[in-house]
Amino acid sequence: MTKKIERLLLAAGAAVAALAFAGAAQAACVGAGVVTRIDGNPAGVNIARAGAAVSRPRVLEVVCVGDRIAATGDTRLTLSLDGRGVVKVDAKAPFVVAARAGAPTMVGNAYRAVNDQVMPDMKRLPWDVRLKGGADSFGFALPQLAAGSQELSPGPRALLVRLTGGAGPYKATLSGPGGQVLGEASGAGDLVFATISFAPGRYHLAATDASGGAVQADFTVSAGAPGLPQTYAALSDPEVRAAATACALARADSATHALEAEQVLAAAPSNGLDRARVYALIESYGLD
Repeated sequence: MTKKIERLLLAAGAAVAALAFAGAAQAACVGAGVVTRIDGNPAGVNIARAGAAVSRPRVLEVVCVGDRIAATGDTRLTLSLDGRGVVKVDAKAPFVVAARAGAPTMVGNAYRAVNDQVMPDMKRLPWDVRLKGGADSFGFALPQLAAGSQELSPGPRALLVRLTGGAGPYKATLSGPGGQVLGEASGAGDLVFATISFAPGRYHLAATDASGGAVQADFTVSAGAPGLPQTYAALSDPEVRAAATACALARADSATHALEAEQVLAAAPSNGLDRARVYALIESYGLD
């Protein structure tokens, strides 16, 4: 599947998603957490709420107090619950979401925002959006890089660069405003440059795959950082909070801040989130 076909699928999925999300709409409920990972067949996930099934559960799906969650066959899912932490669900261990443990928080509005703003976008993506083969075109997973309009905030930070297609492993080089090489990275698809002190200016990325394919892109480090959305600040899981914030940043201005959005998630502590799904959503903004 080429990138062109993949983008057509993303665009075509938008109309389907609108119907799917409409079918998933439920009566208002008390958000208690989110789905952070689904291993196996997503059709094997069953979330029952007030006697009705939640349609097509996905990563970052909000779960509510009273939800009955089960899995069939070899499907397993992971939940991040406010005040309870990580919960695993499989065919042998169905789960009923209880009221939040501990003191109440101001998290309700944040969960409603995830449900209303992030999930319609997540559900429009094909489940296997990153199913790639050796015959696929080699390029940056973030297509917005090609336009050269991406901006990154200044200061010391590691840099995530995702590549797709072609034949791995990949190699990449990062050069600074004066043309000096600042770092090199290699790997199977998600490349991470060690911490670099980014000063304002123009930077250059060059990447190759194992077959000799090459791609290049430029981005700008601006004088200041973009203001991050605070809509999800109350979410207790820092990785989920970063994922929702990154999606909001990319949704607001994918032409400029999609690369920054991926760095927001990359910098968060790992707590089991299926980040590939979230990166795929960030990379889809502006393509449909």
